[in-house]
Amino acid sequence: MSRYKFKEDEVPYAILEQFGLTQEMIEDLPADVYTDILNGRLSPVLPISVKDKKGRPVSARARFKLVRDAAENADVIFHPRLVRTELDRYS
Repeated sequence: MSRYKFKEDEVPYAILEQFGLTQEMIEDLPADVYTDILNGRLSPVLPISVKDKKGRPVSARARFKLVRDAAENADVIFHPRLVRTELDRYS
């Protein structure tokens, strides 16, 4: 049985890189944090960046954790950290 929920080669770096988190950045986290991520726990709050539908960069801060999808492959769930939001955007 594996020591961790996820093996190092299962980490979906391609998905993480879409949000500006490179493999080097993840592997440079402290060893206990990296171990927590491999065990399916939340990462620390990290800066992420994506482009919106109009191609404009959007920067935020979020945590992520590794999960298994229906086919048992490793996937990522992001937990954004909201500092403020415009309430008029919601009905």
